[in-house]
Amino acid sequence: MSDVPVLIRRTTMLVNDIEPSLQIYRDILGMSVHYDEEILVSGDGLPAGEPNSQTRLVMLKCKDDFIGMLGILQYIDPPLPEPPPRSNPNRVRIGESVYVLHHEDVKGVYEKLQTVPGIEMVCEPVVSEYPKPDGGVFRVLGISFFDPSGYFVEVNQFV
Repeated sequence: MSDVPVLIRRTTMLVNDIEPSLQIYRDILGMSVHYDEEILVSGDGLPAGEPNSQTRLVMLKCKDDFIGMLGILQYIDPPLPEPPPRSNPNRVRIGESVYVLHHEDVKGVYEKLQTVPGIEMVCEPVVSEYPKPDGGVFRVLGISFFDPSGYFVEVNQFV
């Protein structure tokens, strides 16, 4: 066990339409719903939206009940303003995140993503090699895309 005193438990995406995100992360990638509630957000801890905004927060879990969760948060009333468009829509910018997910059927995920409106595929299934810390290489089959809310996602599986 590591002596590092921190774990990344969850990251949360802010979206203006939660349903396309649920179609991707729940229905296609197979994450399960851990929490799904409409809540008032005070604006004190999370500096977004107006104080006491009505929101919907869905927390999705993967294989572990404690770490690796994905939150999807939609401000319902009032909604958040749309972000400004990217100057280059196919490039990730400083301040944005890259979500890297492992899945056992990357080709199947790729095929299902073709049916989701607003998906911007960046990379079709391709095998890449990365050096291992102790020598040798990792071989992964991967895809990447921007989801309808603009989040950049890589989905990989070991081959």
